[in-house]
Amino acid sequence: MKIAITGGTGLLGSYFVRRLLEDGVHTPVILTRKDTGGACNGVEARRTDYSVSSLVQVLNDIDAVVHLAAQRGISTNLMDYLPNVEITESLYKACGEIAIKNIVYASTISVYSNEALLPWDENIMPVPKSMYGISKLDCEYIGGIYSERYGLRIKNLRLAHLYGCNEQNNYMINVFMRQAFKKETLKLFSEDCARREFLYAKDASHALLCAVESESEYGTFNIGSEEFLTNREVAETINEAFGNRNNLSVEIKEDKPLKASYMKSEKAAKMLGFKARYSFLEAMIDIYGEMADV
Repeated sequence: MKIAITGGTGLLGSYFVRRLLEDGVHTPVILTRKDTGGACNGVEARRTDYSVSSLVQVLNDIDAVVHLAAQRGISTNLMDYLPNVEITESLYKACGEIAIKNIVYASTISVYSNEALLPWDENIMPVPKSMYGISKLDCEYIGGIYSERYGLRIKNLRLAHLYGCNEQNNYMINVFMRQAFKKETLKLFSEDCARREFLYAKDASHALLCAVESESEYGTFNIGSEEFLTNREVAETINEAFGNRNNLSVEIKEDKPLKASYMKSEKAAKMLGFKARYSFLEAMIDIYGEMADV
């Protein structure tokens, strides 16, 4: 199967491409706005401006599409996420025109928010509380419209909070990993006991593969680790995996309580055959090994 991947050079895209290359069963094709000379890290890359006409051309021999491209962040301006919606609509329209029906979309746990209904399942009404979550839910709804119009089989994967190796941003897990690797003290600014669900990018890429190989399935699926952790447990586990035990300080600075966020993933197990393979500790040990090898 030849699989086109949007966002193929991002965190999850990089892990997914690596997984496909390691398995050697399917052929990845990266879609990109950049002129890469036809290849990206040894993988075929096709340039597109993400207009419908351009996508129709670059997808002409593709069997399935995995849609990962999205603007991430914490912006409170919905317009910052408008490209997510525009690209998604163009992609689904192009797929419909050339009869590519097998599509996997990376959505997010951020479409949920009602803590009274934890753990969240796919049947509850999604109520996003961030502009990012709103944009991702918009894309799910767009998928529903084009599925009806063209008979697409779109699988929306609502991924738990994603993490992986060497991501250069200041999200808590990434900061903690960099600090622990340098044997620095991890600083916890709240003793909040709210539990959240995190997902290793290797498990997320496994979920993408399960979904794309489940060609006849469609719908919405929660994808999580089924392990729910407090911030203190996250910090202590990272320290344990990185050989930085007990190097943790608590400096109460944040009064705003953290929101709990975790899901039920039984539907993905039943219909897609997905189950996370890494505990949080196992994932951190794996990441530490990668960081040490760089």
